[in-house]
Amino acid sequence: MTTLSIRKLPIELEKAIQREAKKRKTSKTKVVIDALIEAFHLEKSSPNVKRDIRSFFGKMTPQDMAEFKKQTRDFSIVDEEMWK
Repeated sequence: MTTLSIRKLPIELEKAIQREAKKRKTSKTKVVIDALIEAFHLEKSSPNVKRDIRSFFGKMTPQDMAEFKKQTRDFSIVDEEMWK
């Protein structure tokens, strides 16, 4: 997946993209990608295709996160002697 920056976007287009994103309750990026796919008559990828691994792990509760931070606290400590 690549990144694209668009400079000098006309203000009317920016507002239209913003309105559409708000209406769909999605991001401006998704609105623009969908519009480009449609404009170039490309096939949308399957909605069942996942691009991340969150579904494998579920969500942490606040208690789980607190315990995780407690258990991994030592990993953020740098042993200065080791790096001399």
